[in-house]
Amino acid sequence: MIKLVKVLHFVGLIMLLVGIGLYWQSDIGQQVSGILVIALLIGVGTLIMSPLPVALVIEWAKKQSPNSGSKE
Repeated sequence: MIKLVKVLHFVGLIMLLVGIGLYWQSDIGQQVSGILVIALLIGVGTLIMSPLPVALVIEWAKKQSPNSGSKE
């Protein structure tokens, strides 16, 4: 499961970078359809990237030993 989330994170990162690159480097952002494509790439890219930190915290919590806490 974590491997799938990592792959989706990198796909989202690529989509985000492509959207930013299109915004900065081309005239496609001057047209309504171009603005839609750029917004879609950036929005979906960040949406796909967002579950990775949560998945990493859950994976870290599962690896923690129940006996590692302080005993009073």
